[in-house]
Amino acid sequence: MHPLEHYVRLFSNLRRAPGSIWPDTTKNQAPHKPILLFSVLDMAAIGQLPSNYIDISGDLNELNDLFHTYWNRVVPSGQISSIAFPFSRLHNEGFWKLVPKPGNAKDLSWISNISTVSQLRDRALGAEIDKDLFYYMQDDKNRNMLRQALLQSYFSEQAQREIEAQTRIITEAYSYSLELIQRSHEPIVSAIVETDIYKPLHVRDQGFRRAVVTTYDHRCALCGVRMITPEGHTAVDAAHIVPWSESHNDDIRNGMALCKLCHWTFDEGFIGVSEGYTVLVAHQLASKPNMPGLLYTLQGRSIIPPTDKDLWPSQEYLKRHRHKFDLY
Repeated sequence: MHPLEHYVRLFSNLRRAPGSIWPDTTKNQAPHKPILLFSVLDMAAIGQLPSNYIDISGDLNELNDLFHTYWNRVVPSGQISSIAFPFSRLHNEGFWKLVPKPGNAKDLSWISNISTVSQLRDRALGAEIDKDLFYYMQDDKNRNMLRQALLQSYFSEQAQREIEAQTRIITEAYSYSLELIQRSHEPIVSAIVETDIYKPLHVRDQGFRRAVVTTYDHRCALCGVRMITPEGHTAVDAAHIVPWSESHNDDIRNGMALCKLCHWTFDEGFIGVSEGYTVLVAHQLASKPNMPGLLYTLQGRSIIPPTDKDLWPSQEYLKRHRHKFDLY
């Protein structure tokens, strides 16, 4: 079995492309590989990495979200990337083995051309992490040593502080989302947890979003749209029925997954949800000069709720929304 120090050395010596487009915060080299490794370490920390094999044919949403959260924290706005780029290029770093599809194994020169998740899925099945490394990833102390290797090797002191802050937010937001899911089967109270006292805004927002979007399986409760790009970007938001500023409640039952248009339309009071869980449309929606298109056809349609009826939107909050905008 390789000692942990072996992987610390490998993490400290990743091959990265230099270039003037990369800022001082990433020591003027491409940050893709270390950012993906931070994300994988987080997956292990929150119990979402069940084995040393990462299957890319299925759901990459969690890993992709983590990757882009870190990316947006340390890379200047306007510079975008795909998780596929480092996922493929970590091959042969000594601890990460890309598993190609049959027929693609003999010549791996195609790796250098991978830039999107669609391209990656066309060529590969997933990746295997060295079993010894995976074993070390299960321990907090070991993960911290691996994180420190990445931080100190590839990021400025300023970026290190940003990344460490984001790591704390991710861990706390995941715990908060589990707390919301657990409490969603309890009677609704005025404030499900005293988040305004001890939960930072970013933790609360990310935890609520994860709980609601997962509960609704990325599908808009009002129009039914479910769109997820190959990169893992979803079309829906986690919308409060009664805003946090009024309710101080992140109960899942005070939320719905809504697409961008339905979210805005709901918040503006053009649509609501009836006692029978059907869509209500305000007459102002079609008043001139509005052209609501398909939105007007939602009138009377049943919403698309979670499969667990205990998690359906609370009538208490739906009634407050209807009353606020005179939707009947």
